[in-house]
Amino acid sequence: MSEPGAGRLTSAYRERFGEPFTTDEVYGYWLFVAGTVIAVVGMAVFLTSMGSGQTGTRGIAYLLTGIGLATAFAGLVVGQSFHRTAKLLVYVGLLVCLAAMAWFLTVFPGQWALGSGSAQGVVAVYTLGLALITLSGALAPISVGQSRARQAVEEQLADARADDEADDQRIEELEAAVAERDDRIDALESDLDESRAETAEAERAAEEAREEAREKTRSATAETAAAREETASVRDDLNAAASHVNALSKSSATFDVYRDKSGQWRWRLVHRNGNIIATSGEGYSSDRTARRGMRSVKRNSLGAAVVWQRDEEDPEPAAEPVAEEPSARFRLYRDADDEYRWRLRHDNGETIAAGTRGFSSKSSAKDGIESVRSTIGPADYLEFDPAGIEVYEDSAGEFRWRLVHRNGNILGDSGEGYASRSNGRRAADRVQEVAGDAAVDADSGVRFETFEDAGGGHRWRLVAANGETIADSGEGYSSRSKLEDAIDRVREYAPEADRLTMATAAIEVYEDAGGEFRWRLRHRNGTILGTSGEGYTGRSKALDAVNGVKRHAPNAPIEEGEEQPDEEVETEEE
Repeated sequence: MSEPGAGRLTSAYRERFGEPFTTDEVYGYWLFVAGTVIAVVGMAVFLTSMGSGQTGTRGIAYLLTGIGLATAFAGLVVGQSFHRTAKLLVYVGLLVCLAAMAWFLTVFPGQWALGSGSAQGVVAVYTLGLALITLSGALAPISVGQSRARQAVEEQLADARADDEADDQRIEELEAAVAERDDRIDALESDLDESRAETAEAERAAEEAREEAREKTRSATAETAAAREETASVRDDLNAAASHVNALSKSSATFDVYRDKSGQWRWRLVHRNGNIIATSGEGYSSDRTARRGMRSVKRNSLGAAVVWQRDEEDPEPAAEPVAEEPSARFRLYRDADDEYRWRLRHDNGETIAAGTRGFSSKSSAKDGIESVRSTIGPADYLEFDPAGIEVYEDSAGEFRWRLVHRNGNILGDSGEGYASRSNGRRAADRVQEVAGDAAVDADSGVRFETFEDAGGGHRWRLVAANGETIADSGEGYSSRSKLEDAIDRVREYAPEADRLTMATAAIEVYEDAGGEFRWRLRHRNGTILGTSGEGYTGRSKALDAVNGVKRHAPNAPIEEGEEQPDEEVETEEE
């Protein structure tokens, strides 16, 4: 059986009738069409030759009609796709018909007559050819069986039925697989729901455990801080007492008991250079009572606290503010550098406190707010008159000191950290002893060395006689003259600077470079937790402002916003 090709005849047949089963079907159809067309043309030519006596035209009509009739019969039989032998017999019959028509051309018209032997021979041969074609079409199916086209169709039908059965079986298998998958999905969803419930329960338990741990940590941290403060305070008292005892043992003064002109007994403390350091202030009736008063002074002055008396024109400090229901809110926002900042804004729209730096995350900013909430209330006020020395613990757990002017400027610092607070205090004491007499850029001894850093700033460092650096400027100055002014301030203020102590945090009220008064909340590690955000025309107004923050900040809620505030708080310069 021949398969359909991709020729023009096959393409044309496929476009008009559909897909053929075999090429024999295509060729048989086109043979039939060609034969029919040729026969019709022959008949038309014959009709035109009637009555005109055109023997040649009539001969062409006979020729075309005979060839067309034989070709049409052959096409009908070939299209049935019989057995190969039957199809061969068709082609033999067609050739016999064509031979008869060729013989017809040789005898027509001269030897053509119905009773002549030539005409009878042509008709006999042509009839034989048609008989062969007819025999193949009528008798071959009986002898050779069904046509190949029908056999092909039946084979295709059998294949199609087999494919349908296979598809049905495959569909059943797929349906079973889908059902099994749905069952598994239902089981997995059930397990997932159970897992989600267990996970939610575990998360709740974990959150409760974390909250409990955080509470314990906060409690332990507070207890530890209190214990460290108490230990530091005791250590400081012991060190102060030891220093005082040591100073007394090496005293350069003596107590002198004498009788004055009125006959009363008095005592006085006289330095070896002759200066009178202290007196009894009143007379005693006898030498014995004067000596008793002198011994009382010697005994009670050891470790006695110093009370700073304010001038009469200075206002008395207001009572410690008590936290109340807030009329202010912490506003958390992002600045132009995409960092988180906060400010404390009163309900009247006034900003009463602000952070001095940006935070990389929202949680860090909230921690900063929490630090202000917890420390602003109990924070003490630090007084500088005109300068003081702070000994503090930095973020690395080391102790440092710095010399702070009452305008808030850092005049100098330790330049390094110490393992304990007492070591930091001793380092500050050492600087106080030698800073006033230190020369500038000397070749030896205690001296201030000046130099220019990598950024072009002018700096100083205080160097001991052994070459050790015991203090430095902490920052660079833009000119040599400003550096020299800074050294003069250190030499002037360091020897008499008061020692400042703080608990967890303290409030500094200072005068800025513009002559306005500001406040800032400084942690004991040196970090500035918050500032006033603006300047005030007087110290009392700055104190009133910070007292307002003390009342409102501990309970103030936090609001978050994405908008940029109209004004920015200047970053605190250390």
